[in-house]
Amino acid sequence: MAYQRHDRTVAVIDPPFMVPNPFDADASSPIVIVNTDLGPFPRDGATSLCQALPFRTPSSGTVVLQTRGLDLALENPGAFAQGPDQARWRDPHRKRRWIEGSAGLVILAAPGPVLKTWGAELSQLGNWMHEGSDYSELDYPKNDGEVQVLDDFDSHVERAITLRTRLFPNAASRHLSEEEKQVIWVAHHP
Repeated sequence: MAYQRHDRTVAVIDPPFMVPNPFDADASSPIVIVNTDLGPFPRDGATSLCQALPFRTPSSGTVVLQTRGLDLALENPGAFAQGPDQARWRDPHRKRRWIEGSAGLVILAAPGPVLKTWGAELSQLGNWMHEGSDYSELDYPKNDGEVQVLDDFDSHVERAITLRTRLFPNAASRHLSEEEKQVIWVAHHP
């Protein structure tokens, strides 16, 4: 999305490509990635998008995943950070980004240079695993968003589903309360 130039274009990861979360097996929220350089993504747009999910018809267009410059950024992080594109995002306007749950979606919105930084940071996940996980805080220091990588992700998801089914047999189609999530978390990590 950092390289996208068409107005009103967003990237959506919707339910057919998602699994329950690996901690309590709650349904994962669809993820929307927005390049704010292309215009606003208003709440009514988020609501309309959420109501259309999961998509039942093919997209009216294709967004090609482009990672030009990523290899160079990873080879020389210092040069990437000092590059003209990255220097521009130090301007307060260019730093604007928001990560929010809205209308049942997780929305990651930022201008192109911030999306490039996120791409470089996220492509490094898994290089510094500690106790089976690695993470990146996308909105440091606010910590409104985090991407986490887990060793053996599939087994974490399966275990969370099993625990949820055993502990809350009638809760398959609803979101759990924070107290219920804590019960699963404790059972998951005795």
